[in-house]
Amino acid sequence: MIPAVSSEPTLSQEPGRKRPWWQLPLQLVASGLVLLLLLREADPTAVWGALVGASVPFLVLATVLKVGSVSLHELRLWLALKPYKQLPIGPVFGIGYLGGLLNVVLPARAGDLLAIGLLKRELDVPGPAALAAVGLTGFFEAAVFGVFLLCVMGFGATQWEVLLGTAQTMKAMGTLTALTLGAVFGSAVLVLVARKLSATPQEAEPKPGILSLIRESILRTGQGLSAWGPLAANLGLAAVQVVLVVGSFWALLPALGLTVAYPLLAACGVIAIGAMAAIVLPPGLVAGQAASAVFVLGFFGVSEAEAIAFTALSWVSNTVPPLVTGIGPLVSRLGRVREILGRG
Repeated sequence: MIPAVSSEPTLSQEPGRKRPWWQLPLQLVASGLVLLLLLREADPTAVWGALVGASVPFLVLATVLKVGSVSLHELRLWLALKPYKQLPIGPVFGIGYLGGLLNVVLPARAGDLLAIGLLKRELDVPGPAALAAVGLTGFFEAAVFGVFLLCVMGFGATQWEVLLGTAQTMKAMGTLTALTLGAVFGSAVLVLVARKLSATPQEAEPKPGILSLIRESILRTGQGLSAWGPLAANLGLAAVQVVLVVGSFWALLPALGLTVAYPLLAACGVIAIGAMAAIVLPPGLVAGQAASAVFVLGFFGVSEAEAIAFTALSWVSNTVPPLVTGIGPLVSRLGRVREILGRG
């Protein structure tokens, strides 16, 4: 283990980082129960029939699009680190791929915590800077996806009104608009706060602790948002990444021969609900994704059996790539992974 610098607040000083031993087993049991409940309502013969008749070229397309989006994410992480430190791109990709693997295996974006720790230990990136870079990478992706979803909903407003009703459609679009504008406003405020903090006298050796970590993280985040070149490149690549992610889910509909009105709406809905489910259920076990597919695709007339088949193909195209790209970096860092995730 590379020793931490005592004058800088580190991740190991954050309270409550260690995960309770029972948390993952409980999530595994919950995932199994969700899958059992969904499978009880579906016709296994119909599920198997849909899978057997699936289009291999469309499944390959979905997988290639996912591989592209995963690599773009790591490129964006490297760009987000540029305002703080010039780093070789290869090690950053390795750390990013490993974080992506853990995000699939564990809930609540545990891989992001791992990436922050490894950036500090292996590449000597200050803890707050690593936290800011990883946070901004995810934030830009979420913000661009929100704008994309808002545009898709705007173009398909009539269909949403049929599915959800006018009041619910307006409420959903209003919420997305408020979140998007709030993110822009919050980013501007964060830059101003960071500049204000940077203008105040700082201690030569700041005391370790959560308050110091928060202060330094705000400073680093504001620094990242003020670097217009990397910021513009990151946002542009985030837009491409979102298109690839949505495309990887969209391709699964024709792969199963499913024809739905506004397929982009369906794909975005599955992604959005699945992301919320991943907060509490490990994505790799597909329980959250299955519930998301059954719920969202049901609005578009897709049967439960077809939605379960969609989930199975989604596991192949959207879960296998992060597992494959992350396995090499994982094997070479097993000890550090256990330490950073607080399992050792």
